[in-house]
Amino acid sequence: MQHFKASFDFLRPRRRRGFVRLLATPETLFAGLSRSRELSLLQPQRWARILIASAAKLLNLLPSRLAFLILISFEIGQLRGRRLLERAYQVHVTSRLAQNPDQQFSGWLRRYFPVESAELLLRIGANREAYDLVVQDRLATRSLDLANMMVRSLFELGEFDKAHRLASTLTLRAGSELECHLAFLKAMLEIMAGNEAGAIESVSDACRGVPDYMRPHQNMASRPEQNYHPNPLDFACGPAGRLFDLCNFTGQRVTHVGRGDLGIGLFARALAAQAELRSKGAPAVSAEVTHLLGRLGIPLDQLRVLPEEWTTQIGHLGMLDILFRMRDLGWWSGKPLIVVRPNFVANRTFFRLFERYADVVVIGETVSRAVGEELLSLQRWYGMNFNVFQLPDGKVVPWQEAGALAIVQWEKEGRGHPLRDEYDRIFGSTPKVQNDFRRMREAWGMKPDDWYVCLHTRDAAHYSEVDGTGQTHRNSPIETYLDAIRSITGQGGWVIKLGGPNSPRLPPLDRAIDYPLSDFRSELMDICLIRNARAFIGTTSGLTNVAISFGVPSALVNCITTDPQLWNSDVRFALKPVRLADGTMLTQAQLTSTPWRWRLFDAGVLCRNGAQPQNNTSDEVRAVAAEVVDLACGRSANDDPQLLSRWRKQLPTSHCYGTSSISTYYLGKYEGVFLAQGSSSRPTNLIDNDTRMTSDASTGAC
Repeated sequence: MQHFKASFDFLRPRRRRGFVRLLATPETLFAGLSRSRELSLLQPQRWARILIASAAKLLNLLPSRLAFLILISFEIGQLRGRRLLERAYQVHVTSRLAQNPDQQFSGWLRRYFPVESAELLLRIGANREAYDLVVQDRLATRSLDLANMMVRSLFELGEFDKAHRLASTLTLRAGSELECHLAFLKAMLEIMAGNEAGAIESVSDACRGVPDYMRPHQNMASRPEQNYHPNPLDFACGPAGRLFDLCNFTGQRVTHVGRGDLGIGLFARALAAQAELRSKGAPAVSAEVTHLLGRLGIPLDQLRVLPEEWTTQIGHLGMLDILFRMRDLGWWSGKPLIVVRPNFVANRTFFRLFERYADVVVIGETVSRAVGEELLSLQRWYGMNFNVFQLPDGKVVPWQEAGALAIVQWEKEGRGHPLRDEYDRIFGSTPKVQNDFRRMREAWGMKPDDWYVCLHTRDAAHYSEVDGTGQTHRNSPIETYLDAIRSITGQGGWVIKLGGPNSPRLPPLDRAIDYPLSDFRSELMDICLIRNARAFIGTTSGLTNVAISFGVPSALVNCITTDPQLWNSDVRFALKPVRLADGTMLTQAQLTSTPWRWRLFDAGVLCRNGAQPQNNTSDEVRAVAAEVVDLACGRSANDDPQLLSRWRKQLPTSHCYGTSSISTYYLGKYEGVFLAQGSSSRPTNLIDNDTRMTSDASTGAC
């Protein structure tokens, strides 16, 4: 295992700021200048987002056809920044169309600028009006660019039949890059329609013109580089390999547009394609890969490749923790090999905790690029699937559901927290780490016996998101957390806010620390703070998985999710209320059933369907935090068994939220509507059979 251990050298904790290096060198000076420039750019970016959003609001005050005239004028004049404005205005268009689906935007302009009008309609989200224009004037044959936009927009709307029919009218010779992209999109629609032969033909056409489509695929979180150079395995995998990549990609994309119910079957088909490849025997690998696997003691038939998507996001590293617990439970076997790129590991300190669980290769450092890419291509035969998991009884379920079941079994057997033990082994007795942690606390004025709670909120700054699109419905304002902070500090505790340097700042509060702005911020200290916290306040975001892996009692608020959660019995949570246009609140049963379960994935999808998530109120945040502080301090919780029993009856499975419990305060507040019976959307199994393949804040001090 010496090779394996050496591969973690690139993961040694790196300070982003602080006092690790006391002497300035040319390298540190240049790094400091780069860091200063990065920070100086953050504020202008924030103001730019505010200005664009304000301009979009002004457009929304105008009649829709006048706003459209202004935007088409910007397009004709090639005004800089017009795409950002269109994207921001799209939120308002979506809202308008949710209230009045027949509203028109283009007016008389469509007669004089038909192609430009159709393209602009698509960019602002007036997709149905654009479709009528494209079909009526047969514009798809006049502009391949427009045809591409139209088919993709129909896909985004979940109108797959229309998209398939329109794509089928196009003559694609796969000569240009655009034709290749359209061929791949057509392949996605063909596989959804059940035409595997047509899908393989189309994806093969796309691969011949754009080699990037030959890259093995499981999840977009792998963040693949452009200009892929296929290796022999990419050709040897044949039609089954093409299906593996295509079904994984298509399954993820339909989930993005609110049709995750279709994604489950596609992911299962990818798993079946992998089994088909293995049944044909081992592929021929290069001498370099054979030598590497020999040195690591990994027989090819025992290889279990964990590709890059398992490590690029810190939440995915939390999934990796559960994956290895599944192995300990006897749910899978083999010899895992984690393949990473040095600049794409979410948190090096947290990742280092896996050094005794698997071998690791680092592309460009411990192995060449060619060997690394060949190993990634082997995932089609020997990769651990990121999307679904085959349980010991043979059922194929979404990966998150399998993870939730693993949490249930793990706690039933009374097992502990392996990554917490690993942290204590590696860093717990390291004098430098402990000294840095002590100096940081002293600098903030904390006494040796003072306890603290970590706080993390999700905001738009990290991904430069535009409100109302994508994952922005998972964000929440810091202002609603202030009462919870005051409640904790009033009990003698401290609150340390985690996050990025551009996250919303805390107002001046006694015993509250805005850690992202401190000189102590580093990957190591991020993890160190969570490990030593008495409790954690978070949401459905990556850092929550770290707290749960360490067994830190967690209060999770503003939660919204399509997936079962990997939450243990030390978690109490509150969901974001989701309301329809008439004010009706969706019930727990609806939130975990088709179609609403899948619509929760995307803010735009929710808006198009007339639903709006609401942030948890200050009293809800304070109450959930108080419940968890009580739990962390060993005080009895004020649970209401009857109320919790009624809630559990609305869940499709008992493990829908792992072994955690919803806040009893939240349940009591919304009991009449959230637990209402007789809703139009009844609870169903997380996977349909036809898609299966074989209380008030406490005032006591801790």
